Amino acid sequence: MVTPLLIAAVCWLFTLLLVPTPARTQETVRISYSSVNPHALLVSLAEKRGLYAKYGLSSYVIYIPGGGPVMQALLAGDLDFAQLTGAPGVAANLRGADVVYLAMSDDKMAYQLVTRPELKKVADLKGKRFGISRFSAASEFGTRALLKKVGVDPKDVAILQIGNEAERLAALKSGSIDGSVFNAPFGAMAKKFDFNILAYAVALGIPYFNTGIAGSAKALQRNEKKVLNFLRAYLESVKIFKTETDYTLKALAQFTRISDMELVKEAYEYNKSRIPDVPYPSVAAMQAVIDPLVEREPKLARVDANSFVTDRYLKKLEEEGFVQKLLGR
Repeated sequence: MVTPLLIAAVCWLFTLLLVPTPARTQETVRISYSSVNPHALLVSLAEKRGLYAKYGLSSYVIYIPGGGPVMQALLAGDLDFAQLTGAPGVAANLRGADVVYLAMSDDKMAYQLVTRPELKKVADLKGKRFGISRFSAASEFGTRALLKKVGVDPKDVAILQIGNEAERLAALKSGSIDGSVFNAPFGAMAKKFDFNILAYAVALGIPYFNTGIAGSAKALQRNEKKVLNFLRAYLESVKIFKTETDYTLKALAQFTRISDMELVKEAYEYNKSRIPDVPYPSVAAMQAVIDPLVEREPKLARVDANSFVTDRYLKKLEEEGFVQKLLGR
């Protein structure tokens, strides 16, 4: 027997079926990168392939040149994550910040010390002008480290803030500076202009927290779900970078605005072998960032590199089986 109650129930169910289901609310994630290189491509690639959305995040990826401005934005709460080297985070923490690195895509310094054609010997470098991006940025640390390695006291040269690698290359070509440090593919491009490469950090095997993902420790602790979803997207981006070669080469050429595919390929092949599948941050690499600071200020000797990195989030993804499933292990 059809009762009024049954009719009402059927009508209510039918109405529910006709009403569109609201879209799942996505949490916003704001990510910056501070240099244009294959490592920075990882955060951009994740957005390009819709990976942040796949893991429930509405993404906003922005380029902010220089570690200093990035740290300011991160600590002001304008960013959730920053892709950059260890140097700016260390500098910020020594001023009382709570920056922590939760991933690392390279644990060796990759800079090349490049000079104008007429400066062919180390002895020629004294009194010359070397360009960096900004003070306290990785380019300053790299410049000082490589000068020391070749036997030049950084105090004997002028270190000038110029800008990113493309801007430093332009300054070198114009003669505004006498030397600088470059990562691939800009180092290879410098060779095409007959510049001299006086030192390779890679050949020297200099440990360094070359690049990774940083955030505010307090902010990360408040929203573990966002952190884990970001890392899921980041890890899948690493997988794409390493396994989809043709796609990644095109994306890298577009990202760096370099049309010479020989240079793009060189940069890709070098970094493909260096970026780990699961990019755990290295305490030893972070210590290598701290050591030069301790030389200048012995009172910093008690600084603990362990407090500047955390592996808990990547470990959690391994423990829950996400990493094994993603990599087919």
